[in-house]
Amino acid sequence: MADYLSTKQIADLLSVAQWRVGRLFEVGAIPEPPRFAGRRVVPKSWIPLIVDALRVRGWLPEPELLGVHA
Repeated sequence: MADYLSTKQIADLLSVAQWRVGRLFEVGAIPEPPRFAGRRVVPKSWIPLIVDALRVRGWLPEPELLGVHA
C-alpha cells in the first residue's frame, strides 16, 4: 500500500461515500492534506483520524454494530 491514498481509495477501504471523506476536510474536522494535480493525497497514517471523524458524524457504524469485536 502506498504512503498516500486518494479520498476515493479511503472511501472504498471504509465502505463509505467519497463525498463524506471529502466533507471532513471541507468542514475542518481534519486538516487539509497536501494536493497533487489538484487532488487530495491523504497520508495513510490519517486513516484512524478519518475513521473517528466519520463515527462522530454517524457516517460509520461502531465495530460492535458490524459484528466485529475490537
